[in-house]
Amino acid sequence: MERSDLTSLMLGHRSRSRPRPGPEVFRSSPSLLAVALLFAAPVSTAGAQSSRTAGYSNHAQLLSSVDSLRRAHPNLVAVSDVATSTEGRRIPLIRIASGENADRRPAVLLVANAWGPQLIGSEIALGAARRLVGSVNSDTAVRRLLSERTVYIVPRVNPDGAESFFATPMLERSLVGVPYDNDRDGKVDEDGPDDINGDGLITMMRIEDPAGEWITDPADPFLMRRANAARGERGRYKLMVEGLDNDKDGLFNEDGTGGTDINKNFPNDFEFFGDGGHYQLSAPEARGVAELFQKYGNIAAVYVIGPQDNLNTSWVGRRVAGIAGNPQGTSAGGPFTATLPEDDAWFAEGSRRFKSATGLQRGPSGAPGKGDVLSFAYYHMGRYAFGSRGWWAPGDAAAAGGSGAAADPIAEERATYHWLRDNRPDAIIEWKRVDHPDFPGKLVEVGGIAPHASINPPASLVDSTVAQHTRFLREIVEMLPSVALRDVQVESVGNRVWRISADVVNNGFLSTLSGMGVRARWAQRVRVDLNVGGKVSISSGKQTQLLSPLRGNGGFTRLSWVVIGDTGSTATLVAGSPVAGEATQTITLRNSR
Repeated sequence: MERSDLTSLMLGHRSRSRPRPGPEVFRSSPSLLAVALLFAAPVSTAGAQSSRTAGYSNHAQLLSSVDSLRRAHPNLVAVSDVATSTEGRRIPLIRIASGENADRRPAVLLVANAWGPQLIGSEIALGAARRLVGSVNSDTAVRRLLSERTVYIVPRVNPDGAESFFATPMLERSLVGVPYDNDRDGKVDEDGPDDINGDGLITMMRIEDPAGEWITDPADPFLMRRANAARGERGRYKLMVEGLDNDKDGLFNEDGTGGTDINKNFPNDFEFFGDGGHYQLSAPEARGVAELFQKYGNIAAVYVIGPQDNLNTSWVGRRVAGIAGNPQGTSAGGPFTATLPEDDAWFAEGSRRFKSATGLQRGPSGAPGKGDVLSFAYYHMGRYAFGSRGWWAPGDAAAAGGSGAAADPIAEERATYHWLRDNRPDAIIEWKRVDHPDFPGKLVEVGGIAPHASINPPASLVDSTVAQHTRFLREIVEMLPSVALRDVQVESVGNRVWRISADVVNNGFLSTLSGMGVRARWAQRVRVDLNVGGKVSISSGKQTQLLSPLRGNGGFTRLSWVVIGDTGSTATLVAGSPVAGEATQTITLRNSR
């Protein structure tokens, strides 16, 4: 397993793709800071870890908060349902806008908690909604934004996975959905993690075994790392998620509840026979989000709180050869696997504004995109898509991408451990010996990082985290394209013959379409209509035309028509698209020069 996979398993906030479980995965599962990963299933006992779950909303509380927001601000907030999860939980959509025609204005879609363990995304989404509507009366900038733009928010795409945060034992659950035979043994959901030491947490267990690949880290014995044979190191332990071999097949925790990671169920680079489910959009949760783009064509940009990130390090486009050397984005060359260079400026500016708005100047890299929401929004739907992990232990920033990472293969894990040890000591579960029925006569110890602790901040940091991301959400709304008409002129060129000319200009920051949007063709181009009545006819020029993308910050196209009509007759010029807004001007046929 590559180091990237190791890091993903050791840090619960990563959701990396990997093959369906085999013996090598669960006999020596490479995990330390993660706790109960994709194959985890909650034990059906009641009770929450109140001290650990403080500051977070379970499903019932989230729905109550959404409904309270709607009732308190009926003129600003509308609520509908995106879908119903496999286990029967509602997935709400919050729409925030003032005035009429909210679904015909340029909009931002905020999507959170598609990856089950990442509950901070839900708190950011809910908190941002509260802050936006709560500041309308006192903040003229917010009042203007919500009168001209629309914000859609899906605060929790994966409520089934999120509920494991409130279960006993507590664990991180990313696989949900219909029962699934993960290990292909003819049984389903028969072997998930178990709370061996009875502490109410699913952590890790290490088994002393000369065939193991793991050793304790010399500098931080709490941490585990792979032995480096090239340096003369010899493995001492096997490492795996806490559990029993329930089905007695020699594997551990290889077939827990469910089989679909919602954040891997989207079409872009979907991995068949992986953790993304039976087929693309097979999960109602993912399908419901995908259908939002069809229902709301005015979604111009998307902000995703999830494992993938392009704000700490912005996406940089490049041309990549496709199948048999053919260009990507064609039937011969296959789909795009890299962003387009023409979108670089927009992603770079998004990253700059994120760092300025949040104060988060550095952070760990995100998980690669495979079937995730962020990649789907850009590659398939052609929208500007920005992604952040939401929160990470501040110590991660020093390790992420630093020069010391090459010398220290667990630099990021070490930084997280140090921060938790100093700031959240209850998240450090010291290794303690247990009697394990599947390993008679062997030293077995249970310990590691408490579930969710490396992914979701403590309650004391939730509000400040929400504030950071609310500021950036406002930045995205400010960046949206905005079509206007400029320098509309009428000139007489003969008896009852007139030339009409006008600039169609984009006063927003973002282009009216991303480079990928041009190729994907889901988002609509700016359409220009010159509507004339019975007394006016168009002699030259198209009554309706679609424009190439207008670059932001004043990019424009000048158009002209020749029309025939009596002096004083009128025509109406309309320019706009769902993602860029609409501008209208009535034109009277008389010299304007």
